[in-house]
Amino acid sequence: MRIMKVRLLRSRGMNEEMEKLRLNRYLALCGLGSRRSVEDLIKSGRVKVNGKLAGSFYIRVGIDDHVEVDGRGIKPLKLVYLVFHKPKGCVCAVKDKHNTTIFSLLPEKYKGLGLFPVGRLDKMSEGLIILTNDGDFAFNITHPSSGITKTYEVLMNKPLSNSELTRLKKGTVVDGVHVYPKEVAIMRRPPNGQWVKIVLGEGRKREIRVIAQHADLRVVRLVRRSIGEMVLKDLPCGAFKEVSLRSLLLLIKSGGYV
Repeated sequence: MRIMKVRLLRSRGMNEEMEKLRLNRYLALCGLGSRRSVEDLIKSGRVKVNGKLAGSFYIRVGIDDHVEVDGRGIKPLKLVYLVFHKPKGCVCAVKDKHNTTIFSLLPEKYKGLGLFPVGRLDKMSEGLIILTNDGDFAFNITHPSSGITKTYEVLMNKPLSNSELTRLKKGTVVDGVHVYPKEVAIMRRPPNGQWVKIVLGEGRKREIRVIAQHADLRVVRLVRRSIGEMVLKDLPCGAFKEVSLRSLLLLIKSGGYV
C-alpha cells in the first residue's frame, strides 16, 4: 500500500501546493486523466502554455499561466470522490446513445466536473464503484502494484460441482493473457451451492463471465461487494456518497462500510 500512503500525505490542488507544478500534474488536476495518460496530449502537440507549444511535461505552470488543450483554456477542477452503488441495467460510460449511464443518475451539480469511473462494471453487473475526476488517484488504486483487490458475489445458474469449482479457480485466457481469481469459495446463502465469492486482483473486461463460461457455467447475477477493504453494505442501489480523499483511502486500506 506504499502508493496509497504517498497519496494520502500529498497536498491537493494549486492553492495548497503554493508552487508551480509540472505540466502533466497540472493537466491531471484539470480532469484530463492520470499524469501518465496526459503525457500523450503533450507529445501530440495539443497543449500550449502561454501561447507556446508545450514540448515537455517537465514545464512548470502555476495559477497565473494560461494553459490550452486543443485551443481551449483549462483550469484545475475541484477534485470529487463519489462511492456509488451501480444498479443493473446502466452502463459505466460518460455518454451512451442507447443506454442509461451511471452519470445520468447523478444530480446536476456533478455534471461538467469531468467525472469518470475507476474501473468498470458491465451493463448487467451491479455493486460498488468509485467515480472521480482525479486521474492520479484512479491510476494508483488500479495499478497492480497497489495490491488492491475487488470482491464479487456471483450467482451461477446451477449448484457447482467440485470439478466446476476447480475450473473457476484455474481461470482461463482473457485478452491473450491467462487470468485466474485470487480466491474462489462457495457462499452459505440460498440457493445452496450457487452463490460464489470471487476475489480478483487486476480485473480484465468481463473476466468473471469469461471464466464462468469456460467452466460451463452462466452468471445469473454479479455484485461487486468490496474494493480493497471498503465494503458495500448500507448504500441503496442507485445511490451515492461523496467522501474526501483521506476518508476514501482509509476505507480502502483499513476497512469500513458504505
